Amino acid sequence: MLKVEGLVKRYGKFLALKGVSFEIRKGEILGLIGENGAGKSTTIKILVGLLKPDSGRVEYDGLDFLENRGKLRKRIGYVPEVDSLYEDMNALEYLTFFASLYGVKGDVAKRRAEELMESLRIPNKTIAEFSKGMKRKLSIARSLMHDPDYLIYDEPIGGLDPSTSLFIAEFMKNLKDKAILFSAHNLYYVEFVCDKVAIMKEGRILFYGDIEELKGMQTYVVRYKLDGVERTFVTNDIEDLNEFLREVVPRGKIVGIDIETKRLEDLYFSLIRR
Repeated sequence: MLKVEGLVKRYGKFLALKGVSFEIRKGEILGLIGENGAGKSTTIKILVGLLKPDSGRVEYDGLDFLENRGKLRKRIGYVPEVDSLYEDMNALEYLTFFASLYGVKGDVAKRRAEELMESLRIPNKTIAEFSKGMKRKLSIARSLMHDPDYLIYDEPIGGLDPSTSLFIAEFMKNLKDKAILFSAHNLYYVEFVCDKVAIMKEGRILFYGDIEELKGMQTYVVRYKLDGVERTFVTNDIEDLNEFLREVVPRGKIVGIDIETKRLEDLYFSLIRR
């Protein structure tokens, strides 16, 4: 389990993180969302060891990350927001090279690279020939070469075409044995991929929990006629709905019942603007 407790980070007088806390268990995908400047990238850089917090704690499987950073970084796969690749290499050379940095060599590295290239549909061409989407797939393959337990992905589908974005989202969703932190602006893919969500604003977590918990219960909208007048009844509670119908049906007429389910996008903006 990845556990984050009370992260605080300052840049001079600017307080970028104000006590950020959340956790991710194996098999879960957590979507980290928020406006630009909310603190998402700062949080991610702390989780992969690129920044140190001023206070707070990060644990991987109960081990303090700052005290065991060298050991624990080998268990993390990281994809930054901006790809920086060795464009004179071909895909297979690139993946096996990075595997060797983690001690994965020879036939094992080659086999793992070929399997990931097949799964992600990456051709063995010179990286300079790749599109932006293909480069992002290669970055994801690189993050998996050493078979990490934790994946930290900063905008892995940002700026990609719809078909590539969907392909990567579906690929991530099938990584069942990993704990994944997935930062994104596209709320459709967050809702599609993630089990949980953490909404950030100005260095704080506004909401952390299951996406279904955030979306809440369905809203029932009943249109009915009573005494010749058309009216509307709205509730989130199925018992209230049943009680209302028991009272109205004998005395009036039900015109229609609509069931509305809120989307993550609607709830996100309602929290951010609150």
